[in-house]
Amino acid sequence: MSGRLRWLVVPLAAAVLFGASSPAIAQRTPRFLFPTLAIAGAAGLVLSGIRVARDWRRGIRRPTLGLVALAVATLLFAVLPFARFVYMMAPSTPGAPRILTGFGDWRGAEGYPRLDSHRGIDVKGRVGTDVLAAAEGRITVARDRGDLCGLIVVVVHDPHGYRTIYCHLATIAVQVGETVARGQRIGTLGTTGQRAWPGYEHVHLELQRGADLHDLHDPLARMVGCFDATARYPADRLVLTYPVPC
Repeated sequence: MSGRLRWLVVPLAAAVLFGASSPAIAQRTPRFLFPTLAIAGAAGLVLSGIRVARDWRRGIRRPTLGLVALAVATLLFAVLPFARFVYMMAPSTPGAPRILTGFGDWRGAEGYPRLDSHRGIDVKGRVGTDVLAAAEGRITVARDRGDLCGLIVVVVHDPHGYRTIYCHLATIAVQVGETVARGQRIGTLGTTGQRAWPGYEHVHLELQRGADLHDLHDPLARMVGCFDATARYPADRLVLTYPVPC
């Protein structure tokens, strides 16, 4: 990587990762800022790779460590985000919303690497779309948590011993103590907390067993499809429907 591009790409990558992981910063900057920085950084990596390939043909050899660093950075900050963009733009499965990030995924909704595995699933939707309760339950949390989750709603599903958590809402339409039915509107989809980039807006859905924050389960394993007001759902076990209209 050339010196100029190296000193450009490294600060851009640091700014994008730090800004995206800080709600205090993300919520106070224009939504196009970090995507623009990310595109500029990815372009710099690609141009560096092209220059290295050109020098290689001319017989100019670069230090092995530098080549490895360039290859890893290009994979993480150019190839993976581009692959996620292609996936997002491809036609989705009929009758189901698109899942941007799966349970346990080490990539975020935009395709960049995460520092820890994903605790739930990110279900894509438009800002302002209704967020629906994935199953009948009782509201125990409905507030702005002020962290990466943003506006949060928690629904306890008795007597099954599970609870679902919904993050990044724009508005909350329920109150603590209220009982909600499956498919009932509990808020609207937004970009609070760790703000999603334009086109990647989603509701984050977690499934926990009891009150143990670390006893997490894959919501998709219990997902039976989109909410249907005419359907009959099992009462002897917990099944979930998607938290957005299909």
